Amino acid sequence: MMKMNKWTMALAAAGVVSLSSVAQAQEAATGAEALAASTTVSGYVSTSYTAVSDDAHTSTFRNGTNDKFALDVVSLSISNGDLGAEAGSAAYNLEMWIGPAASDIGTGDGANTGTVELMEANIELLASLGEQDVKLTVGQFGTVVGAETYSYADNAFHGRSFGFAIEPTHHTGVKAETNVGGLDVTLGLVNNTTSNATNNGGGSNALLTAVSHTLGSGLGMLEGTTLTYGGVHDAEESATVDVTNHYFGLSKEIVTGLTYSVAWDIREESGTGADSNIVGHYLSYPLGGGTLNVRYEHGNVNAVNINGTAGDENYDGLESLTVGYNYPIWTGVTSRVEFRTDDWDGKTGGSNESLAVNLVYNF
Repeated sequence: MMKMNKWTMALAAAGVVSLSSVAQAQEAATGAEALAASTTVSGYVSTSYTAVSDDAHTSTFRNGTNDKFALDVVSLSISNGDLGAEAGSAAYNLEMWIGPAASDIGTGDGANTGTVELMEANIELLASLGEQDVKLTVGQFGTVVGAETYSYADNAFHGRSFGFAIEPTHHTGVKAETNVGGLDVTLGLVNNTTSNATNNGGGSNALLTAVSHTLGSGLGMLEGTTLTYGGVHDAEESATVDVTNHYFGLSKEIVTGLTYSVAWDIREESGTGADSNIVGHYLSYPLGGGTLNVRYEHGNVNAVNINGTAGDENYDGLESLTVGYNYPIWTGVTSRVEFRTDDWDGKTGGSNESLAVNLVYNF
């Protein structure tokens, strides 16, 4: 039953307002309140200071300038919460990057890339295929390959890995996710492009595949090991070259608190033989109230633009070591310091070395 206070009743009796208009206004307010209640706003602000001894790599995000304070990015996410558990439910996700690092992801078209970019914009739908629930994501979303993401808040390190630098970051299209016999399986069809301008793909489409599984009990020391594969197949680099990315991951808690992960990234170019192959090893261990993180990478990079300048790089005998420490000094703030050194065959002037201090406020 509609509830009105005595002043509203008096106005209605005097003919100043109608009961129907009051009812409509109350229904509109109720609808607005329900919409507001179902909308979640979150995000983070990332800022940093980086000192480097040599030209580090802009494709590893914010590691390329000597002695510089930086507002990395403001990430603003709007969604209507978690996707429901019943078929027919839907949700939406929108994430924007605002600030200097927004141009790094380059989701716009050429000159239109700038200080505001779409990180994600998609609709999630829950459907049923017989008795199997399938989650569909339609729009722009992150890639299915890699151990690291574009998010400053989610990665253990401020500077991204070389493995990350040879991977795609975004796709526009549709992907389907489900669980089959304990395997998390993903299939997708996306625009046929390797460029960050994800809406510009033409011609045929690229295929996404991914599978993940955590080994159960009864397997001895392998119990609890998570195995992951991700693939982006035949994405168009140019009119004559297609690129396929493969990612193989393994993660395992070796002893209490000490987690070891390995990430193997392969980038294959059709017709050129200019393939890249990078293996990354990650260690994470709680120490002194914070977390000590170590990343060691080795391999080779061929025909990939790593440093952000004109032309592609060719790094053979690549080695990279990053040591970082995350410590929760302030509530809601990720605070970390990390040292990084990169080297490869034929490198002149010694190793690339960088020291970064990073604060990320999560809201």
